[in-house]
Amino acid sequence: MSNLEKTTVKKNKFPIVGYLFLVGTALFTALSYAFGRAVDTNLDPETTMFFWFFGAFICSIFVVMAIPSQRAEVRKLRNYTKILIYTSILTSIGAALWIMSIRTIGIPLTSFLMKAQTPFALMLGMIFLGERLNRGETVGIIITITGGVIVAYQSDVGLLIGTFTALGAAFFYSALSFIVKKFAQNLNMLTVANMRALGVSIFLIIYLIVTGTFEMPTRLIDLIFMALGGITGAYIAKACQFQAIKLIDVSRTTAVLPMESIFVVLLSYFLFQEIPSVIKLIGGALIVTGVIFLVIFRGQQPEVLDE
Repeated sequence: MSNLEKTTVKKNKFPIVGYLFLVGTALFTALSYAFGRAVDTNLDPETTMFFWFFGAFICSIFVVMAIPSQRAEVRKLRNYTKILIYTSILTSIGAALWIMSIRTIGIPLTSFLMKAQTPFALMLGMIFLGERLNRGETVGIIITITGGVIVAYQSDVGLLIGTFTALGAAFFYSALSFIVKKFAQNLNMLTVANMRALGVSIFLIIYLIVTGTFEMPTRLIDLIFMALGGITGAYIAKACQFQAIKLIDVSRTTAVLPMESIFVVLLSYFLFQEIPSVIKLIGGALIVTGVIFLVIFRGQQPEVLDE
């Protein structure tokens, strides 16, 4: 096989691998939604997220011990200082907002609104990278916003606050993906996930101690749910997403595939017998459709589509 053929195979291979990592992201993220919904709602959000990420960090220790390449990365931890700080702060805020949203408006609507990560990623690209929207992306954003307005409309003030909480979480997670893309391209993404779990655990325990809000769960099952939620969502799903970020465009990875929302709706129905109203499902479908437009047309030059 010639060098040109090898290069072609390599270029064709990596996007497929990237999308496979996104499928893993969607599945494990959906599972984390279910675990987050099952945790006792009386636990304060920051305490919940501390145990959530501490469970992910414990999992990462076993991964480092089991994988030689991860043990080798331990000697290079100085290279991860900047990404540790950024991801810890952004994740801590985003995760607390995410669990608050789940408790307020439920997991299906939270999942739909978290798709705002993709428009937010485009916005960050326009502000910091000078990117422009093409026609397909513009249509996608209009559809996404329309669906978002339908999902976000709530007559109850508390539910409306939950909606904005979900959008806040989406923004911080979008910023997280942007930062990882910008500062961690040459780093080992599994190690980035390990350091993120450690950093968030440290950041949140300091916050809880300083504010005097730390509390131990009274039920063992809640500890199990938080640990499993952290392992599936904060660790496995994010490791998959970070790896995908290295292989494909960041706006495509923040979409985390419309498949995630489908998984979440199914889990919500079968595990908790909860399903949004028809109008909310229509709004969610519009959000997913808009995200599909953004993913399909992302990267095409504006002048190509405008001709």
